[in-house]
Amino acid sequence: MSRPPSLSAAMSLSLRWRMKFGSPTSSPAARCNVWHIKLLHRRFFMQIIRAVLVSADHYVSTSFHQGIEPPVECPHCDAGHALKALGYYCRNITSTKRGVLRIFVRRFRCCICGRTVSILPAFAQPYRLVLNTTIDEFFGGTLGANALAWLSLLQQYWNRFTKWIPEINRIIKSMVECWPPHPDAAGWWQVIVAAFGDLETITGTLVSRFGVTLFGRYRCHSPCNKGAIAN
Repeated sequence: MSRPPSLSAAMSLSLRWRMKFGSPTSSPAARCNVWHIKLLHRRFFMQIIRAVLVSADHYVSTSFHQGIEPPVECPHCDAGHALKALGYYCRNITSTKRGVLRIFVRRFRCCICGRTVSILPAFAQPYRLVLNTTIDEFFGGTLGANALAWLSLLQQYWNRFTKWIPEINRIIKSMVECWPPHPDAAGWWQVIVAAFGDLETITGTLVSRFGVTLFGRYRCHSPCNKGAIAN
């Protein structure tokens, strides 16, 4: 087992960070303690799933990203009111109307620990192009116009979900009251929907509690997932 970093190593990293980003406002002892905790626990959390009361098309047409507020506490170091706007990154997502939209995802940086966090709207599935509502439709067995337009990609999602079932079983077995009568992908999907709700809620719950989605485990959600979904 590797040994935890020494306090001097934490101080050295803290000094390099201050040279790059400037001195935080907290005391030297507090800065050193924050770095030491981060090094020991290796907290990589960078993405929060947040419910928004607008569709993807409305999010884009109204520049909704500009009004996204930061979390009250930094998910890395727990500092209060320390997250400042850092800009945005772009990603694509399918539209309920036609084609593909480009959305801006709000980013913030903590002025204490220097790490960043992004706020992904809950209508988007992490690392997947197709809208959650369309994935929901396809996984539930309905082939509407949106699902038919992305049929090949949705089949890939289903295959990935099927391969990930053993891990899902291990993770959520303490949270479901009944097991699927037929332990295949379709049976598991019915059980998960009955336990959690639609895919937006499923993703938010899995990310916030376990640092996973229905399709895999990603570094930006693990291993520290406190506060990963906000309403």
